[in-house]
Amino acid sequence: MTADPKAIATAATEARDAGTALRACSLDVRAHWLERTAELLLEENNELGRELRERLPEETGLSPQMVRWGLRTSLQTVRQETLERMVAEAELVGAQLQQPLSLLALVLAGNLFAAALRAMFVPLLFSVPVLAKASSRNSAFAEILGRALRQVDPALGRAAQVLVFSGGELAREDALLRQAEAVSVYGSDETVQAIRERLQERIPVIPHGHGLSLAYCGKASLSPSELSGTVERLAIDVAAYDQRGCLSPQWIFIEASQSMSPETFARALSRRGLEPVSETLPRGPLPPAVGAAQAQWRGVAEATGRLIVGTEHAVAVEVESTRTARFSPGYRNVTVVPVRGPADAIERMRPFSAQTKCIGVTDDVLAELGRSAAADPSNEAFLCEVGSMQTPPFDAPADGRPAWEGLLRESV
Repeated sequence: MTADPKAIATAATEARDAGTALRACSLDVRAHWLERTAELLLEENNELGRELRERLPEETGLSPQMVRWGLRTSLQTVRQETLERMVAEAELVGAQLQQPLSLLALVLAGNLFAAALRAMFVPLLFSVPVLAKASSRNSAFAEILGRALRQVDPALGRAAQVLVFSGGELAREDALLRQAEAVSVYGSDETVQAIRERLQERIPVIPHGHGLSLAYCGKASLSPSELSGTVERLAIDVAAYDQRGCLSPQWIFIEASQSMSPETFARALSRRGLEPVSETLPRGPLPPAVGAAQAQWRGVAEATGRLIVGTEHAVAVEVESTRTARFSPGYRNVTVVPVRGPADAIERMRPFSAQTKCIGVTDDVLAELGRSAAADPSNEAFLCEVGSMQTPPFDAPADGRPAWEGLLRESV
């Protein structure tokens, strides 16, 4: 709902009161409630499922096919056994000695609709009621998620209150922030910093700021028998959500060899990976500002290295002597970077260690790259196999930390 400061205070009171019901019910009841809500939205033929699939393409700029893919791959991660395992893991590290917050303020970003799922569900799983501020540019998923939670269980659903207003409306933002014991912020680093400065440590901030992701392909994954599978999996990672999120790979590092040059790999990724994906998961319309950034990025790539352009994508090939990485404008523009092996790849990633959210790795070098990454104390990236970068498990770490971190306080 769109809310003024008085309505925000009322919503906070309702959520906080519903937190009593959350804490009173058992874990299996909460986990079943969340799983059933996800199942409800997976169904395309009920009212809420239809509304999601109608509103999201226009609101997000993603194609209908990509919206359906995003809904399916995110919602199907919400399984009761996964949720219960997550809480059991928290208890093993001492969370049973702590109490859930009375209310969490949640500031959602507008670039990736599916991010609202874990942002809202994890607190609720741990009996923390949520007062969520959705982006005015991208509110459909959070709003409908809140309605679905109420439909499945009206009493527990009141613990998830979703508000919609534009960023920068200081009176409303202050009304939101003053209600909570902590605030979880998704968005740019500037957004996180601005909220920190306004709060001046009055309440804790749980930051989920800017991030980037990378991929690495070992030599064995580039062999003739493996190459097609490798580029098909990578294409999903690049194309998902039109490469807008923190889990979208900016660069793909490959262990090049005489039999597999960077340009040969880039052509395979384009023709055998990204081109077929453009038919099954087409890209959404290109915003004018992104179009301008894309033209500049592609122009530099063509002038300084190699550039393979497809129907809805481009793959740049970095020449080996280049040491300054260029960020992609997203929207399925990605750079291939040749390296000598995992240690060299980690060295090339080092300048971005603190920002790296995820590293997608081919299974032939997953363990080896993990050991190299562990040697860098600033690297808290989540390692996964390529093809699954955009579909992390529900209980995956968030920004190198347990997903429940900050939601519990010491018992008194």
